[in-house]
Amino acid sequence: MLQYDVGTILWIIHTERPGLVAYRVVEEITKRTLDDELIQYLVQPATPRAKTVPLESIKGRIFLNSEEAKNALIENATKAIDTMIEKTQVLVDKFFDVTKQQLEDSVKTPAVDINTNTSLKEGYQWVTMEDGTKVQVKIPEIMK
Repeated sequence: MLQYDVGTILWIIHTERPGLVAYRVVEEITKRTLDDELIQYLVQPATPRAKTVPLESIKGRIFLNSEEAKNALIENATKAIDTMIEKTQVLVDKFFDVTKQQLEDSVKTPAVDINTNTSLKEGYQWVTMEDGTKVQVKIPEIMK
């Protein structure tokens, strides 16, 4: 087990129930025997009427700052979204008669047709992107 200083804030992503809770280490208990040394931490959650609990009773991933916890939550969300998309794609492939080329074409086709006759802002030019999308781009004077 890692060692923590009393007063350290721990950011824990629970595995039993979804969510992120911040805990503060409020007590360190060291128990020494002839054979071993055991360190136990008591932590208090950042919630109203919170009681201290042993850190080892909390099931989850521990982070030392909010940024690390945030990155882990984003990673978890991304994996969950990717899984949903993969499962839905299996259903699309199974129940709809859509070829792969039709799907690729629908992604490449812009939802809105841009009229290049629309007046340009001063100093801008129309540029056609690789996928056929047309955008207004400001070209610096140096590059003209």
